[in-house]
Amino acid sequence: MFRKFNHSKTIELACPYCGHRQQEPTRVISSFCRECSEHFRVQKGVAIPNPGMRISGISEVGTPQSKPESSNLPEENNALIADPQKEDAWLMSAEDDAEVARPLPREEEGEEEVADAISAGAFFGLVDPEGEQLDGKDAEEKGIGEKAQGKETLAEGSMAALIDNQPPTVPEKGKMPPNYKEPEKRKQAGDHSRDLEVRCFRCYHIQHVSRFAKSTQCERCSVYISLANYEITSNKSLTLRTRGDITIAKRGGLKKCEVACHNLTAHGTIDAFVDCSGLAVFRRSGVVRGHLHCRKIVVEKTASLEFPDGLFTEQADVQGQVKGDITCSGTVRIAKGAEVEGNIRAVSIDLKEGGSVHGETLVDPEVSTALQVKVGFNPSVIG
Repeated sequence: MFRKFNHSKTIELACPYCGHRQQEPTRVISSFCRECSEHFRVQKGVAIPNPGMRISGISEVGTPQSKPESSNLPEENNALIADPQKEDAWLMSAEDDAEVARPLPREEEGEEEVADAISAGAFFGLVDPEGEQLDGKDAEEKGIGEKAQGKETLAEGSMAALIDNQPPTVPEKGKMPPNYKEPEKRKQAGDHSRDLEVRCFRCYHIQHVSRFAKSTQCERCSVYISLANYEITSNKSLTLRTRGDITIAKRGGLKKCEVACHNLTAHGTIDAFVDCSGLAVFRRSGVVRGHLHCRKIVVEKTASLEFPDGLFTEQADVQGQVKGDITCSGTVRIAKGAEVEGNIRAVSIDLKEGGSVHGETLVDPEVSTALQVKVGFNPSVIG
């Protein structure tokens, strides 16, 4: 009963190579000798060597021509080395540990090839190729660095030259990702000079905004400014405030309302208060109320406009009929057949033959149409 509790959990094994005895677990399958570090297998509690040849080193084994004088090896080792069967062998097994590897044969020493070289002094022209010192005159004639190559020659095979000479590779459009942009378009995208110039509705503060923006906020009064574009295709009476573009179609129109935009193109009728900060083009008759301050206005032949509160612009091109006073900080051009009923005050006036002006004209080089920044402006009223 108590025998199984006293059963030993280890066994004593003897190395099959060196005879060293050591303790191992009872369920051991294989192990290494702690004395000679050889690997052996264990079957039924007995250590047995591994089958096959054991390789202890790799070297070339051959037959020496003569026994070295300083060799202290036994005769039986020399007999093994002199065995002609092992002359071409290059493996040493564990059974041949006593054998000595034959050293590899050395190449016969011959005449060394002398490379065609040049000394540093000869390279810089201080001495001749034979090593003799050159005189001052000879050195000047010889020149320092006569055999040195120029920068152009050295740069021909450089990596920079290879890259420059390589033709540019243009990828196929079909294989490019959908968000790919050509270098020219990327350059235009980074050009900040094409940003929009936005004028605030409330305080008239002017600021520059990216042309990709959908909206912005005034830097001065913090009012919200939309940059959306609108197209009006029917007669409406509504208030639109944006610094985008507004287009009135032929069948569209605005009546008794307020409009603020950047560029205005009116193909239909209009009768509204207009705050335009960019280009205003009118192709139909209408009434523009309020003090219109735009950068340029174009009144085509088919249009007849009224400005009860006056017109302030930097440039005017009148081809139809205009009723109202015009104040221009640039040039007012009145085409053939055009008619202006009102006073004109501008830096210059270009009146073509056949055009007429019914009112006073004043040429003043100091005319200014810039809007002054307002304080406490009522955002419910435009003008």
